[in-house]
Amino acid sequence: MTTTTTPRAAALPQTDRDTARDLAAAEYATLLAMVDAFSEPDWDRPTDCTAWRVRDMVAHVAGAAEEACRLPVLLRHQVAALRGMCRGDGVLVDLLCQAQIADRAGLPDPDLAADLRRWAAGAPDGRRRQPALLRRTRMPAFAGLRPGSRMAYLLDVIYLRDTWLHRVDLHRATGVDMPVSSAEPEVVAQVVRDLDLEWTGPALVLDLTGRGGGRWCVGTGEPVAVVTEDAVALMRLLSGRSDECVLATDGDPSVADRLRATRVVF
Repeated sequence: MTTTTTPRAAALPQTDRDTARDLAAAEYATLLAMVDAFSEPDWDRPTDCTAWRVRDMVAHVAGAAEEACRLPVLLRHQVAALRGMCRGDGVLVDLLCQAQIADRAGLPDPDLAADLRRWAAGAPDGRRRQPALLRRTRMPAFAGLRPGSRMAYLLDVIYLRDTWLHRVDLHRATGVDMPVSSAEPEVVAQVVRDLDLEWTGPALVLDLTGRGGGRWCVGTGEPVAVVTEDAVALMRLLSGRSDECVLATDGDPSVADRLRATRVVF
């Protein structure tokens, strides 16, 4: 078990606004290439987000991009979601997604693809331009983010992570090729950073292979195991999508069990 000179994931800096803008543009470009390759039947296929078909997922991503470009739309969706939450209709993030999808319920599939393209063009700069005061604002607990998170975390980390994981979902649903984007290493690294910031178990070395992979130390103290896994498979596990992970472990096997039960916000 080799663990020397492995960097601590929690020591990674949070993605900055300029990097987030550039990586979001790359993610949207690869997403649009995938959507352009959909066949007519693809739009109605189920996804790993079991309440959503492919078109619902595309509508959600388009709606989130529009919110970055149009403040009145964002405020309208937030008010609707907060009212729904007060009525007990669900949690904030799910109700925001419902509002995004409802806005696009009447769009034909080709128009939905065009709608995504329209808002994806402006969303990276729209998020990057948010003022420093807003970016420093602490997010309320009901937002469902990591405790202590500020708005910058949502703008620069979560939206990028969400778009990337939905590309994985769309690839699995349709079989359309998922192009590699320049954002993938940063997306994976930030997920592992969040994992480490909340990790309370024994220290381990996480060796992620495949696209977006890397090697980090998670937890405080001397690592008791090295866990090796495909990066995309682990991201799906941590998101709660599904568990196809092997979590090959060199060392204490209980670490893998603890990792398998852990979730990170996407």
